[in-house]
Amino acid sequence: MTSLLQGYKALTPSTPSIEKLSAIKAISNALPFSIDTTTRENLVTELLKDLGTKEGSRLSDAEILPALVALKTLGRDKQASYIIIEPKNLEILHSYARSQDTEASKESLRCVANALLLHAEGSGEARTSWISVGGAGTCVDILKRESLPDYAFLASRILFLVTLKPSDFLERAVESLGLVEIIAERLDTLLLASQKGQPMAKDALTDILKLLFNLLVHYPRMVNEKADSSNRVENPVIGDLWDTKLVPLLAPLLRLFNSLPQTSSAPLVSPLTHVIHALINIPVAPYAKTWFNTPSKPGGTADTKGKSSVTFDTVQRAYDLLDLTLKHYVPNDPDDSSVQDLCTQEGINLDETAPPLVLLLRRMVMDNEEARKRVRQWLLPPDLDRSSPLEKRSDILGRCLRMLASVYHTRLKDSIGELLFAVCNSDANTMAAQIGYGNAAGFLFNKGIMAPPTTSASISEDVPENFEELNPITGTSRQTEDPSAILASMSDEEKEREAEKLFVLFDRLEKLGMVVNPVRKAQQE
Repeated sequence: MTSLLQGYKALTPSTPSIEKLSAIKAISNALPFSIDTTTRENLVTELLKDLGTKEGSRLSDAEILPALVALKTLGRDKQASYIIIEPKNLEILHSYARSQDTEASKESLRCVANALLLHAEGSGEARTSWISVGGAGTCVDILKRESLPDYAFLASRILFLVTLKPSDFLERAVESLGLVEIIAERLDTLLLASQKGQPMAKDALTDILKLLFNLLVHYPRMVNEKADSSNRVENPVIGDLWDTKLVPLLAPLLRLFNSLPQTSSAPLVSPLTHVIHALINIPVAPYAKTWFNTPSKPGGTADTKGKSSVTFDTVQRAYDLLDLTLKHYVPNDPDDSSVQDLCTQEGINLDETAPPLVLLLRRMVMDNEEARKRVRQWLLPPDLDRSSPLEKRSDILGRCLRMLASVYHTRLKDSIGELLFAVCNSDANTMAAQIGYGNAAGFLFNKGIMAPPTTSASISEDVPENFEELNPITGTSRQTEDPSAILASMSDEEKEREAEKLFVLFDRLEKLGMVVNPVRKAQQE
């Protein structure tokens, strides 16, 4: 639509403001497909030229904000955004980002955020240019002084995009600019804003958590790479690296984890999922007092014993969330088509969304004896009813055991196996005794533990009551077993699945040299 370009270029400094505004708004309101690439690029160039100069500019103060809005609209096209990310043009937008005019500052930041997002997967020149003109530092200042959710969202979004990769700026932001402390304070204020239902509060929380995640992942790695060989961790994986400069983030993250309202029937949604991703990068044991005694408010008061008068129970919260998640998505057979239908309907991938929560609970169980005892008491109490198959139970234990046999949810299956293993003191015999070797065998085999069914000679003290009366394969009481009744109550599909499980179990025992697989032997004969 060349008429838009002609109309704008026909403007002069002396053109009445109402005519200028009309021409600029026509650009903003034009449908994206109605402007060809050449016209769009020329309009972006002309707008930036007028925004970047006072002398001879077509724009007076009254037209600055509408011009930035028009630039933002045009800049949503990647081809046009190449012009915006040129250093001289980022410098122009940076000058408005620093201005006292709040609305003009926000619009300029929106232009930058759109451009950086469009080039997030590129070589990083856009990020480097924005850092070099001082824009990233300005965003830190804005995040520090501004508590409005929409302003915090823009600053956080840009800083998230700027810190996608390790850089000197990221290191400086942590060590000199106080970004960690700024984020910690802003998390609490945005939580309060979210609870009050303020617009953009949830979006701001989501993006500041993405920024926080970048710091947790990249900064410890940068420190590790600079360490001498004696202190360097080789080939680190998630959770291996940590730096104490990031400690201020823990308490507000735990407050978020325990306080974020459930906004839909689905238990795991943003920004809660981002909180979980952040927490699994923070060690538990060195900061147990904070993990398990988190004040419900910043600077929470303490009683005479040094404990906060109002604290959160993070273990209980994680356990309850896992219970709700499994109950919501996999109440019965995890491989049933209804599970995938529900996940598709809600737009989630269960095998990506749920495992981080399981990992978070596992880390607390692994690194804290009290947490391990509590979760074991909830999952596997001494007086657990073992009169029927454990994997048939309708509670969280039954859903976990059914997940161990899942074909489709491999990551969730493995993470739940690791949680149960940790609950059982990371001991194969204890795990087999608690849930039955038939339920545990697949996980233990994949873990490389070739353990035979638990016997009285191999058990520890962490086993069910009356262990000698239990079937070591099923974990259920021998006295209540009636094979004919159980078989009669099963459908043909259930019989087929159980037969397959039995074949696999015998196959594994055969590899241990304990038995000859009777099915294979019959086939050979």
